[in-house]
Amino acid sequence: MRRQERELPQDSSRRRVLRAGAAGLAAGAVTGSVPAAAATQSAGQLPSAAPDGRFTDKVVLITGATSGIGEAAARAMAEEGARIFFCGRRAHLGRRIESRIRSAGGDATYVRADVRQESQVREFVAACVERHGRIDVAFNNAGIESPRAVRLHEQSLQDMDDVWRTNVGGVFLGMKYEIPQMLSQKGGVIVNTASISAEVGFATIAPYNASKHGVASLTKVAALEYAGNGIRVAAFAPGAVDTPMLRRAAQAFGVTYEQIAQDYPIKRIVRAEEMARVMMWLGSAEAAPVIGTDVDVSGGYLTG
Repeated sequence: MRRQERELPQDSSRRRVLRAGAAGLAAGAVTGSVPAAAATQSAGQLPSAAPDGRFTDKVVLITGATSGIGEAAARAMAEEGARIFFCGRRAHLGRRIESRIRSAGGDATYVRADVRQESQVREFVAACVERHGRIDVAFNNAGIESPRAVRLHEQSLQDMDDVWRTNVGGVFLGMKYEIPQMLSQKGGVIVNTASISAEVGFATIAPYNASKHGVASLTKVAALEYAGNGIRVAAFAPGAVDTPMLRRAAQAFGVTYEQIAQDYPIKRIVRAEEMARVMMWLGSAEAAPVIGTDVDVSGGYLTG
């Protein structure tokens, strides 16, 4: 869908705008199982990547890894030798993922933490350093969607505050406590989950849209401030990713996955595992020149 179709809904174009709004709720930590209807189209779909050990013994801290992109990243990086230290609000999911990674021979530690609470973020980061002695890669991924699909004047301050505190505040607090450790060890990488909503506006999801612009902005500021200290900060901008967040959005907006997929040049919804591979590349030495940018991984949505 092109930008001129993202205006406030009229009767004749409301479905197109709702479809765009659903697509704008792209990435987040509140994710889980794959619905059968999820863009089973295979056009352009990448094959699974074989582990190459590039993260062997690297300490990787992840927020919002109890499902979805965060979980996919935790699993994939553990397969490549990383020592995973992750958090999420849902303890039963966190313990399950920790157990699965360990059963597969990986190293993972789950700590329950709410990224909206400064003391919990501070203690989460401190616990990682206490256990492993350092943080090589930090992936600030925790996020939630706008709870209601309504126009700006109908949005509540409470909803705006909750989304902002989670999506922007969580990234801010993560970096606030990750950066001092990276300064002391003279280097590190921080990757933040932004969204196509960080690049364009979408009607009816003001809290989420504004929050992802905030994530992109914080990424740029931190990148400028700490590049000279050997700390590399970047973000990536997913489009529609196969998650319960997108499923809830599709239901709220009254559109199907297939309809959303038609707005993307690749004509499908991407998988969380594909986004995990992007995050891993950004967190690796291969992406050394990538600083401050919000990498477009939207499947062509932002190209036009």
